[in-house]
Amino acid sequence: MRTGERTLSGTEREHLMLDAWLFLAIADPLEDPVSPLANVIASADTYYHSVPNARAMEHAVRDLSRAGLISVEGLSLKLTADGRDIWGTISQRDPLLHRRTDFAQQALSEIPCVAAASGWSLDDGVWEDALAEYSPQFALELRKRWKNA
Repeated sequence: MRTGERTLSGTEREHLMLDAWLFLAIADPLEDPVSPLANVIASADTYYHSVPNARAMEHAVRDLSRAGLISVEGLSLKLTADGRDIWGTISQRDPLLHRRTDFAQQALSEIPCVAAASGWSLDDGVWEDALAEYSPQFALELRKRWKNA
């Protein structure tokens, strides 16, 4: 993949996709949120037909918050003014979700990876609770595993 004048490595491409995916999930929440984190998970699933794990969410939130595009207050993730400007540009260009992902990757291509730096963290249990709120099937499976553990 090329951004501007340079070609991205596989790791850089994965980093960019993750940041774009979570940026869109935070920017375009569902109408009736269950909880802030469950809402981001649901929106992420809508965009990419997949759910990010806790480490992926930590990574993207650290990148996006360090870049000044989102603010973080506990489990509440919101766009900053700069993030809203980027979202406005993306959402006006095309209503199709897959095209928005392409536009988000273009817009976020210069965000450095700070996943290894200290910052926002997400406990696995908190992530599991949010996923259970979003997915009743996951909640049932989780209860079975806890019962058999």
